[in-house]
Amino acid sequence: MKKVIYFIIFNILILLFNKAWAIDIEYNTEYNIKRAILVEDYVIRHKEKIDDFIIKYDLIWNDNLFNDLKIINESIVALKKIQNTNIEKKKADDIMQAVLDRIKIVNENLKTKLKIEKEKFKEKLNLKKQNYQKLWIKITDKIYNINLKIAKNIIKQENWLSLKELEIKNNLIILTRESQKLKNFWNMDFKSEKEMRDEFIQILKNIKSEINYMNETLR
Repeated sequence: MKKVIYFIIFNILILLFNKAWAIDIEYNTEYNIKRAILVEDYVIRHKEKIDDFIIKYDLIWNDNLFNDLKIINESIVALKKIQNTNIEKKKADDIMQAVLDRIKIVNENLKTKLKIEKEKFKEKLNLKKQNYQKLWIKITDKIYNINLKIAKNIIKQENWLSLKELEIKNNLIILTRESQKLKNFWNMDFKSEKEMRDEFIQILKNIKSEINYMNETLR
């Protein structure tokens, strides 16, 4: 009988202890949850900007950059975990502070790294421009010679040009314009090597088309 009484008393004490312990626990608040959502939204948008920067400046993947992005991804996961009222408030506060501290450090690191990578990209692009420069100088010289040779044949008849000669004259004007684009190529601002290559190819296509038109007209 005594054992039964002791067992009942023991269980009552356990229940009272657990109840008291539960009362002492302070759980996460709605304010903290909203704050975590706002911070998560900021971190996600910040990561998207970094991703866009990597694509825009054609950055080569490296361990330093990978580690920084890994911390950002881990921070997003951590922020999602504290967006509920089942977690202790103190634990949620600690996680939030840890995330803010880590993001601050990562941002400072990335600011320096991305600035360096941007400068590297510009240097690389300028080197590519120099390679193109040798080619476009040759092309502009050839276009000038073509224009000069054909222009001499029609300039004497400026006041009574035939329809064919007027068409050729128009071709020469367009050729001169495209040639001028090549001369100014170095001063153009390109966002990527692909954009620079596409523009160069388009100018060459325009030049080729005008020369073909002239050849057809002269037949």
